[in-house]
Amino acid sequence: MKKGFGLLIVFIALFSLSNIVVAKDKRTFTGSIDVSEQALHELVMEVPVGMVNVQVVDDGAVTYRVDVEDNSSGWSFFATDLDALVLSTQVTDQTLHLMIDEDGISQDWTLNVPKELALQLQLGVGNVEINGFSQTLSADIGVGSAWVGVNSTDYEHVRAAVGVGEIQVHGFEQGNLVKERVIVSDQLTITGAGTQQINIEIGVGDVNLSQDLASKT
Repeated sequence: MKKGFGLLIVFIALFSLSNIVVAKDKRTFTGSIDVSEQALHELVMEVPVGMVNVQVVDDGAVTYRVDVEDNSSGWSFFATDLDALVLSTQVTDQTLHLMIDEDGISQDWTLNVPKELALQLQLGVGNVEINGFSQTLSADIGVGSAWVGVNSTDYEHVRAAVGVGEIQVHGFEQGNLVKERVIVSDQLTITGAGTQQINIEIGVGDVNLSQDLASKT
C-alpha cells in the first residue's frame, strides 16, 4: 500500500512538472498612425529590452510592426501572458508615445517614420538602427548599440557619448568635429549651421554615425 501511494506521488509530481515547462511564445502587433492629421512633431518610445529599426520615409504616417517574445525562464508560473499585453498609442502635446508596458518580454520593432517627425528613444538593453535620417534624434541606451545613417542634412549639433565602448563616425564634413577618448569611454561632438540635433548616450556599447553626402535632403 505504501509503495503504491509513493508511486502515485511520483506520478503526480511528474505530471505537474510536464505542465509547467512550456515553450516560449510570440505575439505580433501592427498598426499605422497618420502624422499630418494630428499635427504630430515627435515620436517617443520606451523599450526595456529589444531592438528598434527605423526607416525614414516620405509618407505621412507612422507604420509599425513589433514582434514580442516572452523572456521568462520557460516555467509557466513565471511566463508573461502575451495575450494580455496592450500596445499603448497616446498623443500628448503633438507627441506620439508608443509603448508596451511590460518588463518580462523582448520587443523587436520595425517602423517607417515620416521625415518631419523627431525621435526620442529609450532602451534599457538593445540596439537601434536608423536609416535615411534628417531630423532631430535623442537616444538613451543602457547597454547596446546605435547605428544611425543620416543624409546630407547639416546639423546644428551632434553629440554622442559612450561610458564603455567606442564611437565610429563617417562623413559630416560640413561641421566641426571633435572626438575625445578617455580610457574606455568615448565622446563626440559636431557643430554645424543646421537646425536639427542628434544626442546619443550609451552606458555600455557602441555608436556608429555615418552621413551620405550624396543624398538629398
